[in-house]
Amino acid sequence: MDEKKVQEFRNTIFYRDDRYHVQLPWYEDKVKSAPSNHNAALRILERVVKDLEKKDLYDQYLNVFRQQEDEGIIEEITVTPENFQNYIWILHRPVLKLADQTTTKVRPVFNCSYKGANSISLNEVAYPGVNLMGDMLELLIRFKANKYVLLPDIRKAFLMIRLELEKDRNRLFLFKERRQLALLQILYHLIQFQCKLKLCF
Repeated sequence: MDEKKVQEFRNTIFYRDDRYHVQLPWYEDKVKSAPSNHNAALRILERVVKDLEKKDLYDQYLNVFRQQEDEGIIEEITVTPENFQNYIWILHRPVLKLADQTTTKVRPVFNCSYKGANSISLNEVAYPGVNLMGDMLELLIRFKANKYVLLPDIRKAFLMIRLELEKDRNRLFLFKERRQLALLQILYHLIQFQCKLKLCF
């Protein structure tokens, strides 16, 4: 199962416009059962916005998304309410960073494990990849045994990966632009870090 899925995934990888483009591996028999979650996303969004405004963090939180938009990570699109059920909406909430050296004090965390009553989560329909934890001991030994260690920038690595298929980008999130009193619908061109998919090149 793992070998077949990994090979299928590798066969979809190609390089174009200085980016790697991939198709995400799903459990095809389950993915169609994943609910839209748009009602839960709207309900949680109201709570998130109120909490951000109470803590005077709304602008910082919005700026994170605006910066991602400038970098081409996300894109604002228009979805009419009657079509909300045609997309999977991912819930998010703010997490505070208290370290003094941190420039961005607040960042969004997405909940791909959310599931309502009698439903399944997005993580449950995603093929998670090969379990790499078994190699952690060997990795730690090598880390201690060698004189030099190279640490990659995982954020920049993720920025090199684009989702090729529209159905893989069919997972959106909501936010509110309070100055325009508008509900923003935003899709990712990349994989959300809180989705349990692992890329196996």
